Amino acid sequence: MTRKLRVGVNLLWLVPGVVGGSERYAVALLSELVGRDDVEISAYALPSFAVSYPELAAAAHTVVAPLPPGRHVVRRVLIENSWLPRQLREQRVDVAHHLGGLLPRCPVPAVVTLHDLQYLAYPEYFSAPKRRYLQLSQGRSLRRAAAVAAISDFTRDDAIRAFDLDPAKVVVIPPVVTPMRIPDDAAQVRADLVLMGDYLLYPAAAYPHKNHETLLRAFASIAKGRDIRLVLTGATGAGAWGSAHSTLPRINALCNELGIVGRVGMLGYLADFQLAALYDGAVALAFPSRFEGFGLPVAEAMSVGCPVIAANTTALPALVGDGGVLVDPDDVDGWARELARVIDDRVVREKLADAGRARFAELAAADTVDRLVDVYRKAVA
Repeated sequence: MTRKLRVGVNLLWLVPGVVGGSERYAVALLSELVGRDDVEISAYALPSFAVSYPELAAAAHTVVAPLPPGRHVVRRVLIENSWLPRQLREQRVDVAHHLGGLLPRCPVPAVVTLHDLQYLAYPEYFSAPKRRYLQLSQGRSLRRAAAVAAISDFTRDDAIRAFDLDPAKVVVIPPVVTPMRIPDDAAQVRADLVLMGDYLLYPAAAYPHKNHETLLRAFASIAKGRDIRLVLTGATGAGAWGSAHSTLPRINALCNELGIVGRVGMLGYLADFQLAALYDGAVALAFPSRFEGFGLPVAEAMSVGCPVIAANTTALPALVGDGGVLVDPDDVDGWARELARVIDDRVVREKLADAGRARFAELAAADTVDRLVDVYRKAVA
């Protein structure tokens, strides 16, 4: 029998409740890896990860970095380039998987997960120091890696084009998608969140590229005369490490300006069971993001038959396929029209729900983790 491959997973970039969709990607992937009998996982993480995911942290043999709670960017980078390499050597790791898009000093073959290259498409969303840091480090990281795991064809093509990478070393490893588990007491969960009646759902961190403004303006134009609310969930957007600052103040101001304060609920970052209950009860998912490396909430919504309306840009058209409706992310009138159609027509909702379930079945059939383990073995070889 082939011995287990020792894999060290670098999660030191993962600040729970702050980093957005990449957190869900990492948690889902790690949950699958720890259940396999051909790999032995050791995770290296911040103290807050062990607190937020105690069972997963235990299953992944998590080693907590010597950092206090909170975000300590410079110290975290130093830890990645000193403490982490020592850990990888001492534990005789065969291959390291860096899930944060960058490769620190690493004494073993390395795989780097790349979520997106948003800073190249929207440099204005990043501070000058952060842009410079990524410009100096990202291409170098990806070229040094034994393999690059891009989360979509869109991200793969972006990376190859931007950094002139060897296409053979850039492999598409999409997120692990499993059906959202709707809690038996979903209605009560929604009630506990003070959610009664019909609502549209947008789960997204409060960052500029998530484009809440288009959705708010479209919603305001169709809300009058309809008994409908808009529910926003997701991380507040922290402006961490030179990324764009949170758009939450602008969202609040715009709700006031449009006169929809009482029609928009902002619930923050939710647990999986709460989010599943929201998908289950929503009239539709509205997802107007201007830039996505994948778009995990779209897949989550389709898994439970929540009708999907999404932006027709970046990775989203390939993800949605025939499973939803696509709209230009900045077309307020187009969004208003599609929102009104799905709210007013039950037949439209049922057709979109069926189409979404069928598309999710195609996504779920991907052998994501098997392909990743094969990437690990090739990296070692």
